[in-house]
Amino acid sequence: MEADKTHFNSIPWCADLLSNPNLIIEPMESRNLKPSTEDAFFAETLQTKSTLSSGLIFYTRPSSSDRIHKLNALMTLGYAVNGYPKIAHGGLVATIMDESMGLLLHENKVRGALDGVGNTVTAYLNVSYVKAVPTPSTVLITAELKEVVGRKYFVHATVKDPGGEVLTRAEALFIGVKKPDEKL
Repeated sequence: MEADKTHFNSIPWCADLLSNPNLIIEPMESRNLKPSTEDAFFAETLQTKSTLSSGLIFYTRPSSSDRIHKLNALMTLGYAVNGYPKIAHGGLVATIMDESMGLLLHENKVRGALDGVGNTVTAYLNVSYVKAVPTPSTVLITAELKEVVGRKYFVHATVKDPGGEVLTRAEALFIGVKKPDEKL
C-alpha cells in the first residue's frame, strides 16, 4: 500500500483528498491474491503498469458502531484498459464501480456493521455513462450505501475526474449470500 499512497500523494488533487486526518486509508483488499484465487482479476489481470497501476480506498472514520455509508477509491488507469483511443472501455468502468461498491460492503462486514452478512454478490448493476473516462488518468470512485432491506444492499456510485466532474453513475443491488447452514 505504501507505493500506492506515495503515488497518489504525488498527484496534488489526490494528496488534497487524502490529507484529512479523520480518514482511514487502506489498500484495495481485492488487489491481494488469495490462495483460493479469489480476486485474481484485480490482483493479477488488472494490476499492471498499463492497466490499473495503483489503487486505494479511503473513508471518514466512523464511530465504533456506525456503518460506513460512503467509501472512496482512487485508481490510476493506463492505456491497456482502452476501448477507444485514450478512452477506458465501458466494461472496465462498470467493473471498477462494481468493485468499489463491493469494497464498501466488505469494509462494513469486516467492521461488523452489517448484521449477519456473509459474502455479497451483485444482483444488478445499472450504469449511466455521462462522459468518456480518459486514459491514462486517475479517477475518484465514490460508493454510497443507500438502503439495506434484509439481505438486500442498495448502493450507488460515481466516477469523477480530477476536477470533480461526474463521468459515470451507477446503482446496484447486492445480495447477502446465505451461509450453507442457514435456512431459507
